[in-house]
Amino acid sequence: MAVLGCYAGVFGLVKLKGALSAKPPVPAAPVAAAAPAGTGAASKWGFEPPTIDTFDAWSANDQNWAAWEKFMSNDDLVNKWASEL
Repeated sequence: MAVLGCYAGVFGLVKLKGALSAKPPVPAAPVAAAAPAGTGAASKWGFEPPTIDTFDAWSANDQNWAAWEKFMSNDDLVNKWASEL
């Protein structure tokens, strides 16, 4: 029983030391501004497509969704885009 008590004590001390010497949290990255919808001349598809890193900001802008819907309703553009994949 004494051996188990020693193990529990050492375990508790290790956990306590880890809690007291924890590194400070990493500050969050600044939020990017919403990406504006591109004009027809600015992009091959009539809008600036989002990337994985910018999708949250891109999706917050209603103009981007309007440009996306316009793009998706044009079958010729969608087929041209699909042929390049």
